[in-house]
Amino acid sequence: MMNKFLYSLIISIFIFVFAGCETEGEDIDMRFETCTVSFVQQELRSSYEVYFNGEKSINRSTSVKKNSTLKLEVYKIGEKQPELSQEITLDNSKDIELLKLVGRDIAISSSLEEYTTFTPIISYFNPNTDLYTVTFNNGELSNKVKNYIAEADLSGTLKIVRNVDGQVLYEQDMTIMPEGQFSLMQLSDTDFLDISDGEEADPEFRQYTKIRFFYTADAFPGHDKLKLVVYLMDLDAMQFTAPIATIDLEAGKISEYIQIDNDAFGQGVVNGVYDLIDESGNMIVNNLEHFNTSIPIGTSDNKFMTFRFMDPSHQGGDNVQCNFILSTPWK
Repeated sequence: MMNKFLYSLIISIFIFVFAGCETEGEDIDMRFETCTVSFVQQELRSSYEVYFNGEKSINRSTSVKKNSTLKLEVYKIGEKQPELSQEITLDNSKDIELLKLVGRDIAISSSLEEYTTFTPIISYFNPNTDLYTVTFNNGELSNKVKNYIAEADLSGTLKIVRNVDGQVLYEQDMTIMPEGQFSLMQLSDTDFLDISDGEEADPEFRQYTKIRFFYTADAFPGHDKLKLVVYLMDLDAMQFTAPIATIDLEAGKISEYIQIDNDAFGQGVVNGVYDLIDESGNMIVNNLEHFNTSIPIGTSDNKFMTFRFMDPSHQGGDNVQCNFILSTPWK
């Protein structure tokens, strides 16, 4: 019995010593980390599925040993091949941020360099924007939000495609301004007007606003050109200035900017009124005879504003509307 006890004791000591030798000098970290995947563009969350080591993750997270390696795969919903497949070692970073640049596959944001943003603003007749697809160099754009693009890809072709039949409604070569925006307005089923600010300089001071105008041929049939005369109006005392600008308008084209002093009457707020004159010198709209001739400028919160003349009755007079359609606020 004693020999049996001594034998068991020796075996136990041997195992303990051997195990100690195996781990001596090693720093084994058995801690677990939660790896979480997020999207820079939140709207992409519903378009992609995330897999860790071949298993789909419902909440885009998984628990793994620190300093271990896992396989991350990101699939666009409905696709059989991953758009991103990468081995990742979790060291000090356990949060993975995904970013999709225009025209490129989705990627881990920390691996990308030299990219910028821009915002397309496209106004359609139909509020159902799913009827159209907007692309730049065949990469799909998101309307009225920031899009991310590689600085090497800033020059290319913008297209607006009608989804029901694939018809290209608008196509234009352009160079995107980093951190800028461009604006298009749909004038008819197949016509769009570029109403971007372009390279127009900002007003000198915040008390000023630059405004511009346009109209389409269907608003004033037979009048491809009109002359616009602009006055300013004191909202309280109903005082009017002499004409501050005369602008030549052409159907379907945006006018140049004119600068408005919002403090012209010492109130920090001002509206305009206008006359419209045709090529024969006939006054289509006379601000002294018609009451609905206001240009709603308001305060100096905006540095740029765009207005559209519309005449639903095609008769002129009080039915003509000067609608505010676009603005660029001071930051």
